Amino acid sequence: MSTVTVVGRAVAKPGKRDELERRLRAVIVPTHAEEESIHYSMHQDLDDPDVFLAIERWPGREALERHLGTPHLTELAGLLDDLLAEPLELRVLGQLHEGDSPKGVL
Repeated sequence: MSTVTVVGRAVAKPGKRDELERRLRAVIVPTHAEEESIHYSMHQDLDDPDVFLAIERWPGREALERHLGTPHLTELAGLLDDLLAEPLELRVLGQLHEGDSPKGVL
């Protein structure tokens, strides 16, 4: 099983930033409670506050798929059409390892 890093990008529709932020914040604690969650953090772009990024680590694609099927994520997914100015972007990445410094591990 290979660990995956996920970067998700969401852009709020005009006037929907606060609601999108509230909805994104609402999935953080339940995601941290998931047994397979290695890392899950939400970020807001300082230059464009309508842009939010999620940075995640999962033990593998199967764990990510289980996460995407949880009630808190399926509920959020059902709301995104009304909140997003463009389609949600999800990038699933495999880390390139070099050396043994902890600085090279997300």
